[in-house]
Amino acid sequence: MDRLLINTAMELPPIQRVAFAELLLASIDHEEEEISEAWMSEVHERMMAVNEGRATLLDFDALLR
Repeated sequence: MDRLLINTAMELPPIQRVAFAELLLASIDHEEEEISEAWMSEVHERMMAVNEGRATLLDFDALLR
């Protein structure tokens, strides 16, 4: 895996990382539409929870330590 790509993506603000992840997931055509829609709904719900203060983000690098 391209380390530069990962490092660059990890420097994005959280909301932009989520959007980037959505684009990557959308590029995978093998999922059934129902599963894809459910996943997108979950992603949007999690984004709203963070924006509304109902959830907090964890630092990825800290989790790996």
